[in-house]
Amino acid sequence: MAENVFDGFESGQVNVGRSAVRSLNATVANVAQSAIQHLTAETVHAQNSAMGVVNASTVELKDGAAAIIASDYVRIEDGSTFLLLAPRVSGNVRAVVTLQAAFAFGAGYFVARRIAGALFGRQGR
Repeated sequence: MAENVFDGFESGQVNVGRSAVRSLNATVANVAQSAIQHLTAETVHAQNSAMGVVNASTVELKDGAAAIIASDYVRIEDGSTFLLLAPRVSGNVRAVVTLQAAFAFGAGYFVARRIAGALFGRQGR
């Protein structure tokens, strides 16, 4: 059984099953058992899929994984993501870096840099 591999695809509503797609732009994307490198859509419904970068208004992911998700609303059931940028999240989400954590890392870096500068200062001025 041959698997489908696509380089890029644009459409209004797309149903992707058991495929590999490099880039997908759609209004509504229904993805099942597929791998997508970059997905841009208004609404994403994904099941048992792996995605690189997802940019959408609404993302619903079940039993899948995504490296980066940027969305207004994310619902994840038994899925994981590395970087999650969303103000509203529901479901069983395993995120390594959330929006709040990203701000905390940035603030911590800024404070540590200021303290190190004050302690060690610039010598030789």
